[in-house]
Amino acid sequence: MKIALYARATADGGEPVDQILAGLAAHATRKGWEVVLQTADQAPGPGAPKKSLSRLLQFIRANAIQGILVRSLSQLARSLRHLVDLGQQLAAQGVALIALEDDLDTTDLASALRWRDWLETSTRLDRQLRAEAAKLAHQRSPGKRWGRPPVAVNPVELLDLWRGRGGRRPLSQRELAARLGVSKTTIRKHLVDLREAGELLDQARAGRLAAEQRRRGRKANPLNDDDLTAAWRATPSCATVARTLHVRRRRVETRLRELGLLSEG
Repeated sequence: MKIALYARATADGGEPVDQILAGLAAHATRKGWEVVLQTADQAPGPGAPKKSLSRLLQFIRANAIQGILVRSLSQLARSLRHLVDLGQQLAAQGVALIALEDDLDTTDLASALRWRDWLETSTRLDRQLRAEAAKLAHQRSPGKRWGRPPVAVNPVELLDLWRGRGGRRPLSQRELAARLGVSKTTIRKHLVDLREAGELLDQARAGRLAAEQRRRGRKANPLNDDDLTAAWRATPSCATVARTLHVRRRRVETRLRELGLLSEG
């Protein structure tokens, strides 16, 4: 069976992801499985960018793997709903899921049946709770929508404005929020979702920004995410990182917020 190994760093600074992957690889060897992908996300926290998880999802959609091996389900999913959605996607693609610490191995029939039952129960419960909340809102304000209206953001329009298609300048998160009439938090959430889905091509945006700088007569100075992350971890100071990478401090602050490494305020 062709499998992928996935690990994620934890906020408590526990075991390094390299050691986690090594343990997973040893388990796969004992089982006689062929490891075709080993990938890990170094940024801790469920809301942090997950480029490696996006790559893993691409392998799933391409039918390049038959199973995923992780230490625990909490390493794989960013929320309970995300876990349910991911579990349904794996089931639809026929991809097995093995989580060692959770005693889950869907290559085993009994474990696969328990997992299927849990997915069905969780999906049904979520649907019932959402329906009950909608009914309660209607009873409190009959004939009128109750609570804050849902925020609708067109992902195609968001991607076009973010990348700067059609010769336009790529917009910042602040500019996107003003343009689409939503908060920066909403914009940041949608960008994180698109990045994890593999649809947010940061290189394309960087190319547009570089072209815009050249058009304005300024020399382009690309900001590499790996260099930025390494410099930030070495010295968590925006001013110091900006001097180290020879870029403006505002660019450093903006990109760190986009990567989830710097909070607002």
